[in-house]
Amino acid sequence: MNGIDTVYLEKDLSGGWLLGKQPTRAAFFGDGIFETMVFANGSIRFGTHHQARVRDGLRVLQLRAKGPNHFASLEQSLRNTVGSEGLWRVRWNLYRDGLGKYTPAESHIRESVYIQPFHPAPTVKRSAAISQSVKLFPTPWANCKTLNALPYVMANLERVSMGLDEILLTDAEGYLSEAGAANLFWVKEGSFYTPSLSHNCIAGVARRALIEHLDKKSIPIYEGSFFPQALKEAETAFTTNVTGISYIERFDDSVFDTSPIPSIEPIFSIH
Repeated sequence: MNGIDTVYLEKDLSGGWLLGKQPTRAAFFGDGIFETMVFANGSIRFGTHHQARVRDGLRVLQLRAKGPNHFASLEQSLRNTVGSEGLWRVRWNLYRDGLGKYTPAESHIRESVYIQPFHPAPTVKRSAAISQSVKLFPTPWANCKTLNALPYVMANLERVSMGLDEILLTDAEGYLSEAGAANLFWVKEGSFYTPSLSHNCIAGVARRALIEHLDKKSIPIYEGSFFPQALKEAETAFTTNVTGISYIERFDDSVFDTSPIPSIEPIFSIH
């Protein structure tokens, strides 16, 4: 190729092939993690929890940050970019540098950030069902938010095809795991329940914040192994992610109370 070592082409909207930008291991292999965060009035909400999850993800994927203060640097960059007022949704990608093939050439990371206006979670999701096409299997990175998110992409395609507002995922043994883009909770007789991380759900930041809040308030919270029947017997069911709480109205033939739960709503309030 006239002395050219490697060429990367991308197809444009007209169907022609043009020289593209340098590819990354994020695009080639999904080799990295990401955080979805809320930047509220100059700081990242649940910042310490996000930092802890990033550290865990980097450790599991054997990725090395280039400096110890990359979180503080990110937060300052966000303030420089959008100011210290307002609400923003921030996606922070951390992926392995270099290219290589399946075997990485190095373990340092590159980072990118995507910022857009924040929109809170819908208060109520009218309908939910168990995914019939996707199961979550155990891996060392099952609880991490990796860039390889195909299970959630495919599950949400199924959700759309079924006309649902939420899709619920189980593990290979049929135990409840999580929702399509959130963790799952329910309430019965004053106690809260959620699937254990051992059932391959994402270790959600909002999940952690809620469990810590309930523990602090001495409200019973049980993490465990539950089949879908346990959810059907609940009084209230809801999902959480960093955008907030969404109450589920109907799961199969079960109808739940969608009134906001006063004891947990303040966790996600933004002043």
